[in-house]
Amino acid sequence: MKTIKEKDIKITIKSVSGREGEYIAYYTSDFLDATFSVYFQDNIMGAIALNNFSDMLKLKYEKEKVDFEVSEEEVRFKSRNLLVVMSGSWGGK
Repeated sequence: MKTIKEKDIKITIKSVSGREGEYIAYYTSDFLDATFSVYFQDNIMGAIALNNFSDMLKLKYEKEKVDFEVSEEEVRFKSRNLLVVMSGSWGGK
C-alpha cells in the first residue's frame, strides 16, 4: 500500500448519488479547517477542471505532488439547493 507523504496533497474523488457521471473532488486543509472542492462531469471538460483544481492546490500549497483517491462512497446532498449551486445547474454557466 502506498503511503502519502506529508508533502503530498491528497484529493478524494466521490461520485454524486443519483447523478451518473458526476463527481466531487475535494481536498481538506487541516491548517485552515476548510475543505476545497470541484464538481465535475466524466468528460474532457471535467478532466480539465480536475487538472486545474489539482494544479491550483499544488501552486497554493507549494507541493510537489498530488495523490488522487477514488472513493467507493457516494456524496449525498441533503439540500437540493446546494446540489444546484455545486453543479451549476441553476443556469449560471
